[in-house]
Amino acid sequence: MSETVYLPLQEARRRFFDGQTLPADAVPPAILQSWQRCLGLGMPAAGRRQAERLGEQTLRERREYNGDWLALARPTLDGLFEGVVDDGHVVIVADARGLILDASGNAAFLDRAEQVALTPGMDWSEEVRGTNAIGTALALGGSVRVRGGEHYLERNRSLSCTARTLVDPLGQTLGVIDVSGLPRRLGDGHGQLVEATVRLIEQQLFGQRFGRHDTLLVHPDPTQLGTPRAGRLAFDEAERLVAANRQALGWLGLDWSALQQHRFADLFGESLGHWRARYGVGTILLPHGGRLPLSARLLPAASATPAARPRSVADREAVAKAPATAAVLPVQPQCEAGLPDELSTRALRLFEADIPVLLQGETGVGKDRFARWLHQASSRTRGPFVAVNCAAIPDGLIEAELFGYEEGAFTGARRQGSRGRLREAHGGVLFLDEIGDMPLALQARLLRVLQDRLVTPLGGGTSHSVDLRLICATHRPLKRLVEQEAFRADLYYRLCHYPLRLPPLRERGDVAAIAQQLLDARGARSRDISLAPALLQAMRRYAWPGNLRELDNLLATLLALADDGNTLTLDHLPEELREDMLRDEAKPLDDSLLEQALARCGGNVSAAARALGISRSTLYRQRRRAG
Repeated sequence: MSETVYLPLQEARRRFFDGQTLPADAVPPAILQSWQRCLGLGMPAAGRRQAERLGEQTLRERREYNGDWLALARPTLDGLFEGVVDDGHVVIVADARGLILDASGNAAFLDRAEQVALTPGMDWSEEVRGTNAIGTALALGGSVRVRGGEHYLERNRSLSCTARTLVDPLGQTLGVIDVSGLPRRLGDGHGQLVEATVRLIEQQLFGQRFGRHDTLLVHPDPTQLGTPRAGRLAFDEAERLVAANRQALGWLGLDWSALQQHRFADLFGESLGHWRARYGVGTILLPHGGRLPLSARLLPAASATPAARPRSVADREAVAKAPATAAVLPVQPQCEAGLPDELSTRALRLFEADIPVLLQGETGVGKDRFARWLHQASSRTRGPFVAVNCAAIPDGLIEAELFGYEEGAFTGARRQGSRGRLREAHGGVLFLDEIGDMPLALQARLLRVLQDRLVTPLGGGTSHSVDLRLICATHRPLKRLVEQEAFRADLYYRLCHYPLRLPPLRERGDVAAIAQQLLDARGARSRDISLAPALLQAMRRYAWPGNLRELDNLLATLLALADDGNTLTLDHLPEELREDMLRDEAKPLDDSLLEQALARCGGNVSAAARALGISRSTLYRQRRRAG
């Protein structure tokens, strides 16, 4: 199907502002409708009206008000940042009103963004800034891309932006995630990255808030049920639909008004108890009234297991009538590629014994991903996974973030107070990333919680007991920090029972095999997308300074830009990375890398050569040269 050809933008703008009727395909419908809204507001396209920037205190309060979802989203937004910064773009986070809360990315473009006030504290709602990705996405309640002259205001024509609203499981818009850059450099792939980022954050929000409810996963492709692309429907003990995401509602032909109005049986023709008895956690073809065939799988509530006792007489009868052998496809979480089996086994044993798991390793080795795997593989998989990046939250806010606060505890505190992340992790897992950056004063309070399992919010009030398992991660040398009195010794010994080091990507064996595993996990096989031998060879020789994160971000970007059936080659890489890879390929390998590869492969020269992306003769030659 050919792409719609629109009028040249300058001509379309001239006709629009001259009051002429535009052809139906003059500009994208969403852009034209936005222009019409702005014109209806009496907004001059050449106007230079400036909204005032919020003061630092007010901006801080707005960030605190949105702090719950901002903190949860931060690691995922960091991944989006890594995926676009080298292209010269910036990541913008705005609240539900269009106020920019945060901006990060390419330094050169941040300077340009400052010139048009695309910076924290500025209002980019459509009513103030005209047609723009942030404000127009909010007006549409979805995704939009606004390129150059499609901006209503002339002064914003130097920008190209793509954005999507972020929605919680109750249908409330929380904010907008946006990527902005130069018009000629922002492509469809960046929009797909934004979409993927929002889907992942919404999945995390769903798990955080409704992980203790029975959740039905739906998707046309059964292999996607364990991914952020899956639709999600949460049901309470009365089997009422209490939460959902946009994908599920769209596939079932529902909207947000369906929440609290439908029971499981209304939607699928049988009770949830009967479903559980017949299928357990198996994957089946979903019976529903829509035209699109959907596969479905049930995630029981956090307190339940597949073998849990049915909760009613009807449930028990359903169990008695259920077939003895149901066709189910159990989910087995996979650990990260290239990690030693003994590492994952040891981590799981420590975790199940309620011993804090401390993960160490270079930046980008996947400590956060390993922590999520540990949660999924453990007995607490149905409980919440609450992640806090200790380095990403300002010192003045992290205590309130962790411990919560009572109403009026400090200036800007929410009227209803906040439970805090420690209490949110009750029954599940608390993951403290970058624990080495936690302020000293807060370390003492954390130690007390770990000892007493009681949380007292800021501002006093009732102490609350918590049942949580702890995973911590850092790239900093904690023992040295203790010697420098930058980290409390008593907390160090409480956490450091058996620290686990995650090896960097260069020590994990065949990078090409790891790349293929990551690619398959993102659905490349179903799209018939593969890696060319020359690209695999270059990947083996490249140093990967960004570790697993760099590799995974690259693969996500390549997949977003690729058409189905593509074979990805060196030509698909960003120019700078391609040059770096080719330069590394021409260098002789470091002697230590040769020995490490041989040790990992048990002295098998052929296997070591394959892992390094070189021939056996080259390996022998380099070893002889090294003596």
